[in-house]
Amino acid sequence: MSLKMIVAEDEQSFREGLLTLIDWKMYDIEISGEAENGRQALELMKENPPDVLLTDIRMPYLNGLELIREAKAAGLQFHTVLLTGYNEFEYAREAIKLGVSDYILKPCMPNDIIRVLLDVKQKIKASEYEDHHMTEMSRTWNRNIHLLKNQILSQWLQQPLMPLEDRSVAMREVNLSLQVGPIEVGLIRIDNDDSNNSFSSKRDLELIRYALLNIAEETLGAHYDGKLEVIRHGEEMLWIGNCTTINSNDGQEAIMRVLQQNLESYLKLSISLSLSSAQASVNDAHLGYQEALEAMERRFYQGRGGIFLFSEINRQPSPASSILDDIYLQRMEMKLLGYLQNEQYGQAVDSIDTGFAYIRDQTDYSRAEIILRVTSLILELQKFAKERYSGSIEWQDGVINWIEKIPDMETLDNCSAIVQKIIQNIVEAASNRKTLHRTVHATIELIKNKYHTNLTLEQAAKETFVSNSYLSSLFKQELGVNFLDYLHQYRVERAKELLRESYKIYAIAKQVGYQEERHFSSTFKKWTGLTPRQYQKSYAAE
Repeated sequence: MSLKMIVAEDEQSFREGLLTLIDWKMYDIEISGEAENGRQALELMKENPPDVLLTDIRMPYLNGLELIREAKAAGLQFHTVLLTGYNEFEYAREAIKLGVSDYILKPCMPNDIIRVLLDVKQKIKASEYEDHHMTEMSRTWNRNIHLLKNQILSQWLQQPLMPLEDRSVAMREVNLSLQVGPIEVGLIRIDNDDSNNSFSSKRDLELIRYALLNIAEETLGAHYDGKLEVIRHGEEMLWIGNCTTINSNDGQEAIMRVLQQNLESYLKLSISLSLSSAQASVNDAHLGYQEALEAMERRFYQGRGGIFLFSEINRQPSPASSILDDIYLQRMEMKLLGYLQNEQYGQAVDSIDTGFAYIRDQTDYSRAEIILRVTSLILELQKFAKERYSGSIEWQDGVINWIEKIPDMETLDNCSAIVQKIIQNIVEAASNRKTLHRTVHATIELIKNKYHTNLTLEQAAKETFVSNSYLSSLFKQELGVNFLDYLHQYRVERAKELLRESYKIYAIAKQVGYQEERHFSSTFKKWTGLTPRQYQKSYAAE
């Protein structure tokens, strides 16, 4: 480390001796100026600021202490070594106030001067290292403060207040935007995010999540008057905001609707939101989080793209202690198997709709319970099909194994679709030996020709010269599926062909009759268990 030094000394002989008797280059010290009085030294310092000022105390115009004071008043930063005599110690107190680094007592030898200046040089080096270290620490702190906030809030979401814990201290230390008072917890869920394969790469998923958090913070900031933290908790994205206990459900839903619209319009994804009730303080963040999760469970019943307030959960008692003991569902399943035995396929399809409508509207079973019940029903259907139509039913459709997909079902509609698909396969196996009714055959031909248009049951009934209800019943009896579901499935099959050829998803959606890519994606997933992109990747990997 090289130092620049200015020497201010009015005694010419002493000054020249300082400059000539010491090899300053050997000590990596550069003499950037010499002055015979304080005024001259001040001008030199302003023109070429030094690291060190070596100055006598007694000089004309400005003495050494006045020179230091004037230079520092001009904003210069430097270290000072005073040259002083025995009778000048009265200046010591003032020198200390001015931050003088050291002094050299005259008369002195070159070694005395070198020793003091090398000591000052070492102090400067240590100070620069400390400044650099503190700057790096500050940069590291600024980089990691967000992660630290996230970690602290994640911990609060997971566990209640610990003994002797004072969360207000942590809030001050990391400068959280929250206050100790009432809070509510919101949960943001990307509906298409059943696995990272929904996106082209993990990096894309992380960018989407980053954008999501920023949009949420910007949208909700004013609603919570800035008292808001938006965080990532594992794979989930949440917000914690200070609220008043008088917030109305309408007001909460309104701001959440705005957030949902902002997220969906920018990210082009389906988003579901849930919100806890008001909790007494930040100490109850874990309770708010559990309520937000419970509210989000309604997404299983109501489907994607919903807004779910914990305060609006309809807490109906379940009709049985366990879904496996539910008498109504037991009867419906017995009826379903009876209809299949008697080849009353229309009634079988209707019983499936009735059973799932009952679960949606009359019960409060958890997703895990419903998955268990659906799995049990599918195993019964599989047993029936193997006994009656051995080898006729393909339980694995290309890359999709329906049995394996059951635990991953996100919504009640997904569960219903699997059961409907199995019923449809059973009906197809039973119908292979007979000719389709001419009206159904005509309708299928109509679907093949017009699936890419806005085809409806009414239009199909009109073109086949039957009533809507008759065509609907006939379709279910002959094919084991509703007209509209058959139409969607036909479109999905055509879409699969295009996906295998690597067409763009938005283009495929329009080619098979969907105006919105989102509608196409949700329908495709309902009948295949995969998003279009997942299907495309899975097919490519085969």
